[in-house]
Amino acid sequence: MSERGYRVLARNQRTPLGELDLVCRESAQVVIVEVKARCNEAYGTALEAIGPRKAGRLRAAALWWLADQGLLPCAIRFDAVVVDLDGYGLPRSLHHVRDVL
Repeated sequence: MSERGYRVLARNQRTPLGELDLVCRESAQVVIVEVKARCNEAYGTALEAIGPRKAGRLRAAALWWLADQGLLPCAIRFDAVVVDLDGYGLPRSLHHVRDVL
C-alpha cells in the first residue's frame, strides 16, 4: 500500500471485537483495509465475503482500535484488497477496491 501513497500504521491488529488486516493513513483519512483471497468462486467472490455481518465487525473493531490509539475523531474509509490465487495458492492478481463499506 505504501507504493500507492498510503502510510501503513499497523498490520494484523487483534481487538476484542475482531481483527484488522491493515490500518493505513492516506492524507488526513484513516483507511481500514480488509484483505481477502480466493482461488475460485465456488463459495462466492472475495468481495461477497464482506457481508453485513463482517462489515459490522470491521466497523466495531476499527472504532475500538482507533479509540485505543487515541486517533478519534478522524475520517475513516474502508477498502479491500482482493487477491486471486492460482491452484498452488500463489497470487495471480491483486485488486484494490476503495469504499467497500
